[in-house]
Amino acid sequence: MLGRLTRDELRAYAPWQPLFVEPYAPDPSAIAAIKARADDLTVLLIVATWCPDSRREVPRFFAIMDRAGIGESRLTMVGVDRTKKDVEGLTETWGVLRVPTFIFFRRGQEAGRVVERTPTGTTLEAEIARVLASK
Repeated sequence: MLGRLTRDELRAYAPWQPLFVEPYAPDPSAIAAIKARADDLTVLLIVATWCPDSRREVPRFFAIMDRAGIGESRLTMVGVDRTKKDVEGLTETWGVLRVPTFIFFRRGQEAGRVVERTPTGTTLEAEIARVLASK
């Protein structure tokens, strides 16, 4: 799947349907930290439906968004090809080399990003909370 995507489109995409069956339960303390800094937050998510890291992290991100109260209107999700390019040139504009890449913005300025996979011993929500706390 290429170009701008929605959560519903990913849920309906047959190879991804099983990824949404078992709900992800994010860490409540990380969710509270994200929520405390989410007021003016917007997110650009570069994803690839063929990528194992995207398949793991993107459904988790949706659960995190839901728990942190970040509405889908604040998310722009773009699917890329195997060269990690998109038709709008967003990967080039934002220097995206790996997928998934979650870029967090405040008032139009990049506040930080989480790239590809979370480090061993942490969670996606903890990494997002760490990134948001630094700005």
